[in-house]
Amino acid sequence: MSIKVPYVPTPTSVAMEIIKRTKPRPGEVIVDAGAGECNIVIEAARRFELIGLGIEKDPVLVKRCLERINAEGLRGRVYVAWGDIFQFNYSIADIVYLYLGTDVNKELAPILFSTLKRGARVVSHDFEIPGYKPTEVGSVKGPLRGHKYYLYIKT
Repeated sequence: MSIKVPYVPTPTSVAMEIIKRTKPRPGEVIVDAGAGECNIVIEAARRFELIGLGIEKDPVLVKRCLERINAEGLRGRVYVAWGDIFQFNYSIADIVYLYLGTDVNKELAPILFSTLKRGARVVSHDFEIPGYKPTEVGSVKGPLRGHKYYLYIKT
């Protein structure tokens, strides 16, 4: 898959409010597809006691993730995988966080929903997943604008 998604950092407060809507439980695994600098998985590990895994294909951003994970003492709780989100096996995830765009979500959805375990949650920031019905649609306030989220639960 050769779809390009620009790196657009999500305000941490917005991402945590969206993740809170998934009802995270300590020890669950959250995967951020297209993790950038791993802001989301790092903060989710801290705030919700989750195990975080970021998937990122840009080696510069992967290096930055590793530096931050080490500097913040989160080795063993937060990980980064250097790779393609379309080649990843999502079966370990309890929660998948997406901020990718509708076209990318559409391409990724069959991979997600064929590999996720029953009860896993997929939450997409601002962009729905075409062809799939969300369990919940809502909004959260950000520092500059409102943000929508679409929550899907694997049945």
